[in-house]
Parts: sequence; structure tokens; C-alpha cells
Amino acid sequence: MNFRHHASDAVGIPPALGKAMANYRSLLDELEAGSIDDSTFRRRALGVGLIVREHDAWILDLSTERWWRYDGVALSSIRFGEAEG
Repeated sequence: MNFRHHASDAVGIPPALGKAMANYRSLLDELEAGSIDDSTFRRRALGVGLIVREHDAWILDLSTERWWRYDGVALSSIRFGEAEG
């Protein structure tokens, strides 16, 4: 078996990333307004920050301000600004 990840492979950024960022901003607003507590925020943020598609998964990493893409073989990443357009 030969597993190779080519950096030159074109990867389409799913529209779901922009929606996830908007949903995350809404969660932050709710937290700051006191509408939700910390544990509710964390639970809902986990759901917002994980997008599983047929051929890959995208994971939001707030500590590095990146989306990480896992294609079953390798991880690659993009910064938030790149995902939002």
C-alpha cells in the first residue's frame, strides 16, 4: 500500500466552514450575554467545530485559529481568514 499526501492536490473548502464560524460567533455572543453556561458552550462548540463529510473531516482548533482537514491519511490546515474568504 502506498499512502502519499500531495500538497498540490486541490482541496475544496466546504461552505460549511463559513456557516460553522458564524454559528461559533453566535455561541460566543450567547456565552457573553449569559444565555448559556460554560459547559453548554463547550458541548455546543464541539458540535459546531466538527464537520464530517464523505471523504474528509474538518476540525476547528481555536487555540491555533485553524481548521484542520483529515482525509484518512494526513492532516492539513488553513487559517480562519482563508476559510472565511
